[in-house]
Amino acid sequence: MRAPLSQTFIHRQTMANQVRFTTLELAELDTRIGHAAEAAITLELEVFEAWRAEAAALAEPIRAAAEALARLDVAAALAEWAEEAGACRPIIDRSLAFEAEAARHPVVEAAVKRAGNPFTPNDCRLDAAGVEAARLTIVTGPNMAGKSTFLRQSALLAVLAQAGSFVPARRLRLGVVDRLFSRVGAGDDLARGRSTFMAEMIETAAILTQATPRSLVILDEIGRGTATYDGLAIAWACAEALHDVNRCRALFATHYHELATLEARLAHVANVSLKAKEWNGELVFLHEAGPGPADRSYGVQVAKLAGVPPAVVARARQVLDRLESESASRQDLSDLPLFAAAPSSPAPAGPSEVEHALSTLDLDGMSPREAMDALYRLKGLLA
Repeated sequence: MRAPLSQTFIHRQTMANQVRFTTLELAELDTRIGHAAEAAITLELEVFEAWRAEAAALAEPIRAAAEALARLDVAAALAEWAEEAGACRPIIDRSLAFEAEAARHPVVEAAVKRAGNPFTPNDCRLDAAGVEAARLTIVTGPNMAGKSTFLRQSALLAVLAQAGSFVPARRLRLGVVDRLFSRVGAGDDLARGRSTFMAEMIETAAILTQATPRSLVILDEIGRGTATYDGLAIAWACAEALHDVNRCRALFATHYHELATLEARLAHVANVSLKAKEWNGELVFLHEAGPGPADRSYGVQVAKLAGVPPAVVARARQVLDRLESESASRQDLSDLPLFAAAPSSPAPAGPSEVEHALSTLDLDGMSPREAMDALYRLKGLLA
């Protein structure tokens, strides 16, 4: 006879519309499943700990293998890119020269080629010693002609060369660069109360106070964020400081064509311009850097290319013609005292009253009260 159902099924719970039962076999299965989960976790932890201990014992060989693979990956990637881009092996020495022949911007070149257009390479020659080339090159030319590309590709050549990579150029000779400084583009920091022009001046100040004769500096449109003569004065003074004080290799792109006269005023300055031509009323950019300054900025033509309404472009031409005619009748800028040779530093003056008073104080023998009185006397001298 089979046992009664009451002995097989054990009551667990009674609900409004159902009653739940269990059996000994189900209870034992539940216990085994719970123990199996715990055993699985324990086994996983044991395997993991054994694997970790083995990895720790082989840490140095693993690290060496990873480093070797990383070096191989970088070298292979750079070699593959150099082959595809037609890059050359740079010559790096201890000179202060920067000689690039047929240099290209790899990112811009790739984008231009995807659009089915050729990229125009350019030469660039600098020498902080001022022997083989100019120390400071003033780069002029219209917007969209390639001034920023010319500056950035030169900086990229230095970065790639000193990183151990081939460079996108026919030839590059680079004197080791200690630091690369760049002031390109517009940006602000309004949260700190810094306008676009203030941010530009802060970055320019950092360059002028830190660049050395072994540095490479690229500056793009210094002084354009303020009034015309303010900006021109700042740009002029910065160019003179780079040439006379920092004595570094520098590319200085600007729309202030007045700076072109620095070539005749300073010993180691040269002018380079990005060429453009007008053809049947249209502006054609050649993207070719050649010696000499640009004759005009072609800003109105660029505005036309950008889609500015024809009536606005026509009115801009009228205003420009009038401004140029009025400017031609004014005193030549090179005759202004502002742009005469930079004055020599004044002779150091004698000690001030405050300095004299400070030198007479006996700091170690003063009481707190005497120190406070001395501070008030010094403050009175400054009033």
